[in-house]
Amino acid sequence: MNRRRTLARRTTGTAAAMFLLAAAALAGPTTAPASAGPLPCLAPASATLYDAGAVLKWQLATYRVTTRSNFWSVVATRGSQGYDSDIVLFSLEGCAIGESRQGDFIPSDWVAFDNNSGRLPAGAYATRVLGHPGETNPVKYNVQFVEGGRTLSTSTPAVDQPIGASYLDWIVDIRDVYLSNTATYTFTATGGFSSLQLLGSSSTEPATWARTPGTAVASASTPVYDLDTPQTATLTFRPAQSGWYGALFVRNGWWGAPVSVRVSAS
Repeated sequence: MNRRRTLARRTTGTAAAMFLLAAAALAGPTTAPASAGPLPCLAPASATLYDAGAVLKWQLATYRVTTRSNFWSVVATRGSQGYDSDIVLFSLEGCAIGESRQGDFIPSDWVAFDNNSGRLPAGAYATRVLGHPGETNPVKYNVQFVEGGRTLSTSTPAVDQPIGASYLDWIVDIRDVYLSNTATYTFTATGGFSSLQLLGSSSTEPATWARTPGTAVASASTPVYDLDTPQTATLTFRPAQSGWYGALFVRNGWWGAPVSVRVSAS
C-alpha cells in the first residue's frame, strides 16, 4: 500500500495524558559528561536541524527539529575520528522522550518517534547530542534529522524503492509502511547500509511512541561492515496488529553504495 494518508492530526486528552506520564517516568536523573553541560528536563535549542542529510559538527549542542504530519521521524548521530556521540530526544514542553547511548563510535545512535494519529503530536521537538560517558577524544560527529513524509509500497514486490537518495550523506532514512495482520511481509534491502529496523507502536502504550536501538519489533543486519560494497539483508514479519509501521534504514557511517528495498506480501 503506497498512498498518502488523509488521517486528521489529533491528540486526544487521554493520549496526551499518557504521554506526559511516560515522559516523566523516562526523565529520571541523567548525568552528562562535563563537556556537555547539564542535561535539563526542558532542553533549550541552540540551533535548528533541518531534514537535509548528515551534518558534521565540532561542538556539542541541542537542536530544534520540527515535524508537520502523521509519520514516523528520526534523529541520529554517529561519531567521527574515534569520537563517541550519544543522542537524546525531548519534548519542548516535557522531558526526555527517548535516548540512545550505545558505546563505541561505530554503531550509530538514533531515536525514532511516531507522529501517527493518537501518538506524539506533530510539532517542535529538541534533540541533544552528548559525548558518551568517559569520552576524551576531540568532539567531532555527524547529526541528522529525517522528517517523515514518505511511504513504502507493499504491492510492487519487483520494484526497487530507493532509500537515502535525497541526501548526499546520511546516517538514517525512514519510511512509513502500512502492514495488515492478515499478511506476512518480506523486506529485501540492498546496498551500503548496516541494518533495517521495523518500528511499531500502540496508541494505548506511550512507551512505544519512541523507539531506540534494541527496541524495534523486528530487525535485520548486513553481514559485514562495508558500506562501499552492496550487501543484502532480508526481514520477514507478520504483524500482530494492522497499522502504520516505521521502516528505518541505518548506516554505521554516512556514505556508501546506493540503497534500495523491495517489499512483498504473502
